[in-house]
Amino acid sequence: MLEQYIHLDASNGLTLQDQIKAGITQAIANGFISQSIPVTSSRKLAQDLKVSRNTVLRVYDQLSEEGFFISKERKGYFVNPDIKFHQVPLKSVATKNLNWSNYIQPKPSWHQEPPKELKNYPYLFVHGMVDDNLFPVNEWRKCSIQSLNKANSKQWTSTDNDYEDLIEQIRTRVLPRRGIFAQSNEIMITMGSQQSLNLIARLLTNKESTVGVENPGYPEAWAQFESRKAKLKALSIDENGLIINEDLHGCNLVYTTPSNQFPTTVRMPKERRQALLECAEKNDFLIVEDDFEHEVNFIDENTFALKGEFRNDRIIYLSSFSSTIAPGLRIGFIVAAPEFIEKARHLQRLSHTSPPKNNCQTLALFISLGYYDALMQRLLKKLTSKWLTMEKALNYYFPQSGVVPSLAGTSFWINYDVNFDAKALYRQAEKIGILINPGEQYYLGGTKNNGFRLSFSSIEEANIREGIKRLSEVARKILPLEHISQAKGKKLSGSEIRTLFDHHTVMTSDCFNIPYRIEFQPDGRMHGLSDRPHDEDEGYWWVEGDKMFYQWKSWQFADIREVSLVLENNVLKRYDTQGYCVNRGRVVPSHTN
Repeated sequence: MLEQYIHLDASNGLTLQDQIKAGITQAIANGFISQSIPVTSSRKLAQDLKVSRNTVLRVYDQLSEEGFFISKERKGYFVNPDIKFHQVPLKSVATKNLNWSNYIQPKPSWHQEPPKELKNYPYLFVHGMVDDNLFPVNEWRKCSIQSLNKANSKQWTSTDNDYEDLIEQIRTRVLPRRGIFAQSNEIMITMGSQQSLNLIARLLTNKESTVGVENPGYPEAWAQFESRKAKLKALSIDENGLIINEDLHGCNLVYTTPSNQFPTTVRMPKERRQALLECAEKNDFLIVEDDFEHEVNFIDENTFALKGEFRNDRIIYLSSFSSTIAPGLRIGFIVAAPEFIEKARHLQRLSHTSPPKNNCQTLALFISLGYYDALMQRLLKKLTSKWLTMEKALNYYFPQSGVVPSLAGTSFWINYDVNFDAKALYRQAEKIGILINPGEQYYLGGTKNNGFRLSFSSIEEANIREGIKRLSEVARKILPLEHISQAKGKKLSGSEIRTLFDHHTVMTSDCFNIPYRIEFQPDGRMHGLSDRPHDEDEGYWWVEGDKMFYQWKSWQFADIREVSLVLENNVLKRYDTQGYCVNRGRVVPSHTN
């Protein structure tokens, strides 16, 4: 009868032995196994479970050593009668269902909840996840084992709040690369960015406070300030991040993501950073800098954090290891003036929310032994490759769609047509295994719904192109592109195409709205040159019937593309094989370039 309490699952992370042991101990704890009769023999249980008898024997030996079983000569194993479990009798009590919307404050806005069965979604374009294949299991295990030795275990089994080892590694190995040089009393360890924000909100805001937040921005940060009844003030952003203007006046606190704006990924330039700090000095507000993905930078020159460029007590800096090592690690840190750190540590102790010291000790070893640096090198190389694949896929399947150009972070932000419904895209894409982040949740009050965010941190690179292709097909159903049957202007014949490209250049733009030009030569060669530095390509074009064909060496996956051309005034439109417009460009005589 023992087998009915044991459920073996091949996908379970536990070994067969541990699964069998877990089932038996739970049955004993629930009082399901009689203490007066012997338990099922190891041979019989092995047959019932279809496992090796040695596996069951090892489990029985463990249970005997740990006091769950006792052995009686010639009778077998019995449940130890000395084990006492308090059984709570089940009672049926009539309850009244409450309308919790009358009690919960504040009322939550729409927010995307992650699905539990991610295996059902082969195309994961959502943030907050990492590539499991990059996690350094062996290195982390080595550091974890080392932290368990007698010398190191004394540091994390104590009751004090000593995180000196990890603070020292962050101070000397992590922060200097971001331009930040701090003393130990300016750094504290937290349970991730959310706790950091919670401590900041509790110490610096109340119902009389006004907190300026980027719009679009990070809803999870807003929630921390709203929990203190603080008034949120929406601050606009553009292609250079937070706009510095009179909207910042009257703020007590400004929350910003200058190194990698969330969710658009744009980076704030130095001139605007200087203007932000000058505005803070003039209007006497504090700056909370959330630097969540600083290392993920595809720009050649290194960019410091705001706290690194300007050593100013007005800047409270926070970051975490969630986006680089693992979200489940839940270890972050704050860098601020000693007076603030002292108060924040005290508040942390009062709320008994200190990070697990064993994890912190393991992380300190992980950084000190160089594993973190090695991980960042592998991570950046992998993400760079994914970024390039995403760029090609978006240019191929979402041409001239309004992707925000950025060379940092693990996501792309798309400002689609103003009439586009991104929530409908999210719902329909989910049905075919694609997960995205619709943009409405990032706007204070949900004021815009045409944008969406595509993250590539966790998706397999081999799945990126197909995922973007399928997503574009869904987008076309929601808001169809212009069809050739509706086109105004003249549809060009084969001879007209040859004549046009013998003497003209096309000035157009990519999905990031970055201009580029295509120079066509009579011998069938073509040259593409983008305004983005170091971005050019060569290719070939030819005509068959009234269709134009072209192929780049690198751009657009080097695919052969077939298009029909329509010329309206001096605007050339390209239509794909399904008749949808995939590009518009201005035609100019070649001799003017």
